[in-house]
Amino acid sequence: MKIRIFLRLFASLLKLLAVLLLVPGGVAAYYGETGGVISFALTSLLTLASGILLGRLSSDEEPGLKEGFALVGLGWLGAAFFGALPYYFLGTSMIDGLFESMSAFTTTGSSILTEYNSEGYWIINATLADSSLAHHLELGIKSIAGNVTIFRPGFGMDETYMGLLFWRSFAQWLGGMGIILLFVAILPRLGVAGRQLYRAEVPGPDKDALTPRIRQTARVLWLVYILMTVAEIVLLCLAGMPLFDSMCNTFASMATGGFSPQGSSIAAYRSWIVDAIITIFMFLAGANFALHYKMLTTDRKALFRDPEFKFYTLIVLASTTIIVLWGGLEGDILRKIQLAGFQVVSIMTTTGFATADFDQWTTAAKFILLLLMIIGACAGSTGGAIKVVRILLILKSGYRELFHALHPKAVIPVKLGAISVRDEILRPSNIFVASYLIIFAVASLLLAIISYDDPRMDIETMLSAVATTLGNAGPGFGHVGPMYSFADIHPAGKMLLFFCMWIGRLEVVTALVLLLPEFWKK
Repeated sequence: MKIRIFLRLFASLLKLLAVLLLVPGGVAAYYGETGGVISFALTSLLTLASGILLGRLSSDEEPGLKEGFALVGLGWLGAAFFGALPYYFLGTSMIDGLFESMSAFTTTGSSILTEYNSEGYWIINATLADSSLAHHLELGIKSIAGNVTIFRPGFGMDETYMGLLFWRSFAQWLGGMGIILLFVAILPRLGVAGRQLYRAEVPGPDKDALTPRIRQTARVLWLVYILMTVAEIVLLCLAGMPLFDSMCNTFASMATGGFSPQGSSIAAYRSWIVDAIITIFMFLAGANFALHYKMLTTDRKALFRDPEFKFYTLIVLASTTIIVLWGGLEGDILRKIQLAGFQVVSIMTTTGFATADFDQWTTAAKFILLLLMIIGACAGSTGGAIKVVRILLILKSGYRELFHALHPKAVIPVKLGAISVRDEILRPSNIFVASYLIIFAVASLLLAIISYDDPRMDIETMLSAVATTLGNAGPGFGHVGPMYSFADIHPAGKMLLFFCMWIGRLEVVTALVLLLPEFWKK
């Protein structure tokens, strides 16, 4: 790989991120959060300065395949690092900030926050906030200005973190369709690297572009994403949700991320209409966005003819039925369907929102949810985990092998609908699933070793913690369930899960490619 060419791409990505960081800074200013404004302004300046400095060390040569791989892999790490600085400046430890930032950008939704204010919004522990860099800088600014602040009064650092909460959800929204894909849509002159960035960024085995030009395809996907985002915000506002909450919850649901500004997640709103709207949009976000585009333009029935979407819908309906019947849910049949349907869609799309403490449901219900965490959403969606199409291909390949054992001379193609799937697609899918399960097993063992003296880290907690971070799914079970957080995990365990989130977002292969010695050779 040519480092100087990579630095040009990476520097441009940091400059884009520096501009995007101004958005939550503006939200902090609106809510009168001096510390929040300081944190985001300082982070934006540091990110921009790093981008300018690295740009001076770069080369103007056209990037190639390796540089594209490197930007996808290291770009997410860079975004997570600089995205963690506002958390750190506002009082969290750097490791906690990195965990929260990676969880946001990878749309995982696992959190280290544990406290919320009287209105139910997440906050940072007051003791940590009082000793933070942002708080000391805020006090310094106020003393210089004669205790007069230029920001609207009425909120204090220990009362609200609206700017930070907006950043959590906004970062998930950027990560949902992919900040790298946004980079492809905006930046010209990517050459071969542009196609590689697209192929590495779009989840699933089928990487075909919607248009002949990769840049145009990236723009099309982002346009569909933005239109659906606006539609959900409007509907949630009409349902009575405040605008700030509507934006944050929409960003998180469209990205299948799961960061709600409320400490009790979507359960805080106590509205079946809100539950229904979010369920529908999570379900749509878990489908292939290329099919959404086709439905809006040329083929109105594209989604309903797609075999993956049919299987995805079947799994959702079957899982909901099982949990309604044997999940131990309380209430009448309609209430059970509401709770089960919401949670099944939330977990399968790897969103991670909650309207109930599903950790209190029966073992059968929790086992279904664990399987859904591992299966995940459709290819080409904003969801994570293995993906429905790969499970479908494995089942069809298994049937072919069994049939071939009875009829050795038979030639049986693996088909998705009317399309025969080539072996060059089947092979990588099988390798992906095998690699995914091996990484899951190894990471679970490492977390068990790290947490050997922590009685809270039982087998259910450890396995679900790895499953939910590797699948970018959000809360797990036990002490990382919907009513708990990841705050009490050992710092080394948090960093292990940090890399699980990264590997899961890159769909394993891109992360493993970066470990090959041959990759770094010129």
